[in-house]
Amino acid sequence: MIAAFKAFDATAKVIFGLLVLGIVLSLAMAVFTMRSAKHDARKADASQTFAEGRTGAAQDASAVRDRADARNDQITNAVQEGTADVRQAPDRSSATLAARRGVCRINPGAGPDCRLLLADPKRVD
Repeated sequence: MIAAFKAFDATAKVIFGLLVLGIVLSLAMAVFTMRSAKHDARKADASQTFAEGRTGAAQDASAVRDRADARNDQITNAVQEGTADVRQAPDRSSATLAARRGVCRINPGAGPDCRLLLADPKRVD
């Protein structure tokens, strides 16, 4: 091979050198293209994982909002019932008892007598 290379004239050596240079450049481009493809695949996986995380977070936030809305509706209903009970009370002590009972409906841990008030709604102190 070396003897054949020595036999070439200057033009053939330049053409052969350009051919070798072209092959080297082609191989380098192929390597860089493969690296870029791998990088793009990793980016796509990361984007998908990120999107799945956002979807999960949105679902969690939606569930929290739904529970908060349900609790707000429950509190609104309890306040409306308590207000109606206070307004319909025949005297001041019954109105006070109805108001305490309304507070206990919203927050059962509001006081030590809440358990008794909620257990026996007809009870009058």
